[in-house]
Amino acid sequence: MKPDSLTLTRLRRSPLFHALEHEQFNALVETARLYTLSEGELLFRQGEPLNEIFVNVRGLIKLFRLTPNGDEKVVDIINPGNSFAEAVLFMGGRQYPVYALALKPSTVIGIQALQYEQMLRASVDLCFGMMGLMSRRMHWLLNEVDRLTLHNATFRLVIWLLENRSTAGPGVTLSIPKHVLASRLSIKPETLSRILKRLTDQGLLEVRDQHIALLDVSALEAMARVET
Repeated sequence: MKPDSLTLTRLRRSPLFHALEHEQFNALVETARLYTLSEGELLFRQGEPLNEIFVNVRGLIKLFRLTPNGDEKVVDIINPGNSFAEAVLFMGGRQYPVYALALKPSTVIGIQALQYEQMLRASVDLCFGMMGLMSRRMHWLLNEVDRLTLHNATFRLVIWLLENRSTAGPGVTLSIPKHVLASRLSIKPETLSRILKRLTDQGLLEVRDQHIALLDVSALEAMARVET
């Protein structure tokens, strides 16, 4: 299935395509594929050959790895408008290093990896655009490493809540299951439950199903400052 006009408009906004000429963009679209995924459906598996890079148009995509004993580690949650798998273009082996699975009904556009790579080789502007994207990802990953190695589980949860709170009010409505959030923060689901209960008992949070109200933002921010 080919992308419709609205999907193409959203695709054009992706940092992957900002520097493309009109003709280049149209050439990519001609070979692009539209994937409509059901909740829980896999887009690709870890170890499969890299054939396409992707842009998420609608829904949520979970990127995860499986440990040798079968445990799942969530690497990232891809929101609409964001691309993924493009970094594999610069890796040896040309295989997807993670699994990609739809957390909810999702629409994803697949771009031919070899075709995009050929355009990168032919365009300095496109290469600089990709370098900028990779630099932002690297900065984000370095922050993630700091949080995972230098700070405890409570700090990681508090920071995540503060960064993801709604602009409409001091709270977070989870778009992902709590066990996925726990994996994303590199903590056990039972540890997440204990931290939420402790912060609730302290009067800092109120948890109602998938909504977490931040009752004392100042105290939570103070907890984050103490850790840093």
